[in-house]
Amino acid sequence: MSTIRNKTRKPTPVIRNKTRKSNVPSRNNAIKALYNKDYYGTTLLPMTDILNYTNNNFDEFVIYKERNMNETGDEVDPADFFIIDDIFKKKEKTANINIIIKKNPYTSLKKMLAYSLYTKSFSWFNNGIMNISSFKYQIGKDVSRTDIKINNEKYVIQYPADDYRDYNKIADDFNIKIMNVLSKFSIINFDLVNKIGILMCQNVFNFTTDLITFMIMKKIEPELSSDMEANKDILINLTQNEQTIIFNFNSKLTITYNKEYNIQYKCGDSDFTLLVDLKKNIYKFTKFILNYNVEGCKPPNIVNQINNNVNINENKGTSDIIKYGIPMGILATGLVGTPFLLAALGGNHNKKLKRKSKKMRKSIKLKRIKRIKRKSKK
Repeated sequence: MSTIRNKTRKPTPVIRNKTRKSNVPSRNNAIKALYNKDYYGTTLLPMTDILNYTNNNFDEFVIYKERNMNETGDEVDPADFFIIDDIFKKKEKTANINIIIKKNPYTSLKKMLAYSLYTKSFSWFNNGIMNISSFKYQIGKDVSRTDIKINNEKYVIQYPADDYRDYNKIADDFNIKIMNVLSKFSIINFDLVNKIGILMCQNVFNFTTDLITFMIMKKIEPELSSDMEANKDILINLTQNEQTIIFNFNSKLTITYNKEYNIQYKCGDSDFTLLVDLKKNIYKFTKFILNYNVEGCKPPNIVNQINNNVNINENKGTSDIIKYGIPMGILATGLVGTPFLLAALGGNHNKKLKRKSKKMRKSIKLKRIKRIKRKSKK
């Protein structure tokens, strides 16, 4: 019998597709050229899957909203977006919470993004179709007033010499920046760019803080709460292996006492980190810290203030909620409480009071000097 020897086969050399690799830069250049030609400096954006999804599911949201309003009085239910821990179902006047909150597995990231647009910018939609001009303008406006880092590098906006803020162009410049980063490791994806654009809008911040407000108010019923002195920033991480947006938010809490706001008193802290993973299509609170003590927002007795010679004319004995004319009914909705109070009643108000008091002290000092001079002349 003849013996057949097994011949050792040489490994087949791996031939890399150099043509395909070399086509990536040219394709990305073509994509950026298309954007510059058709969208830059206009009120338009490329229509992609996330924008079509938002338009196609608007009617479903309207039905969902009406059902929730009839059942609970709120537009949305936090449990539809997050797995709500039992600790939020327990009513407490004092709480110290430090947990992770995961997304509801039945709710997609696309749905969360779309609902943040519906609830916070309902006026953008005409017959269920979103006004792209309003959306793009909002991207530019919010990018210009938010601390943003892209791959650990602070994003800086270059304004013209006259500081004219064309928010559409600011949105375009931001999108080009995102495309330049993406082009380093992949083909530019307009849908990913649009998702990041939605996440840059304060809609997502306000939507998630509203959901948190709902959860807090369940614990402190019948009292209400609002964020004060808020700080926030956004970290964008875009690499071949990672596509994440991280929202950091912390604030002081003011809580009503006997259903009345006294915003000069803060009796709680809120600190959370929301992670949105665009590669895995998930979102969750990787950090959620909540501390409060309702008694800390109890105002001092007004009668004692009078006995202690407090100057009532300075409105210190008057509730700020009355001074600013904010109806309790509006604050009770929660949906306007967070952004509205931050703008109308937050740190800027305190700064104005400090500036005013400094001017008053300076005015009094000048008057004294003038009186002394007049006496010396006599």
